[in-house]
Amino acid sequence: MLPIKNTRFLITGGSGSLGRNIIKRLLDLGAEKILSISRDEGLIKEAENEINSSFVRFKLGDIADKELIANAMKDIDVVFHTAAIKHVSLAEQNPREAHRVNILGLLNILNSSQLIKRLIYVSSDKAINVTNCYGATKLLAEYLVKESVDLYSGTTFIIARCPNLLGSRGSVLPLWEQQLKKDNKIKITDPEMTRYFINIPDAAKFLVDVGLATNPDSSKIFYPLEYTKKFKLKSLAQAFLKVRGNKYSSIETIGASPGEKKHEDYIANCPLMSIKELTSVIKINSAIGNDI
Repeated sequence: MLPIKNTRFLITGGSGSLGRNIIKRLLDLGAEKILSISRDEGLIKEAENEINSSFVRFKLGDIADKELIANAMKDIDVVFHTAAIKHVSLAEQNPREAHRVNILGLLNILNSSQLIKRLIYVSSDKAINVTNCYGATKLLAEYLVKESVDLYSGTTFIIARCPNLLGSRGSVLPLWEQQLKKDNKIKITDPEMTRYFINIPDAAKFLVDVGLATNPDSSKIFYPLEYTKKFKLKSLAQAFLKVRGNKYSSIETIGASPGEKKHEDYIANCPLMSIKELTSVIKINSAIGNDI
């Protein structure tokens, strides 16, 4: 494992759900020099209050700002790149912004990567058999990272594909929570739709473990197989109502959003979770306050 104490870390999107958990994990391992760059003022203040560490500095900025990134990277050893436009439907409606953040923002980091020792790029299961704008930006980004392996031989590049983060701001659970409070009803796109997920603390542990490994293989794409679960949307909705709903709560089917797959192509032999198992997962997320 890389030495932690004197390593200087940059977490892009560090005020988000995954970024915060990566920071916490690094602090638990003894990190004392962590910089977070993100562009949401409200989230930055939340993250500052939640993490409350003198070893972490939260900077307001946009990864698409070339000068900002070039200056920040001068004092960094390891980058965990989590910042991105992540909502499939928003990327579908705003392809220029998805390109600006997900591609041009990454290029800013890659163009300064000769200054660092290691870059961990957080990709997505949506980069497999692409059917939407978001997935297309993540796949192209993977190609750019792979190209950088040859361009910047002194830097180690790592690509990790994660599934949906259960309980993050971008996941369906906070949306259902809002819908339930408003109408005592939640909306799903397709009851038979299947998705994969990983809990946020598990995702952070996986990324930090891979990112700090002694000799990671830059030719590989890493998957959190140990932590990944698969569910049917109808089962997750029923489990959610068991935990958060009442006897009058209901489920409405509204049809798939533009760019959505019915089934993600991720791990072929991953069994479907039962409603009982999903109920337990949701209860745990509720107990630890993962935005549900």
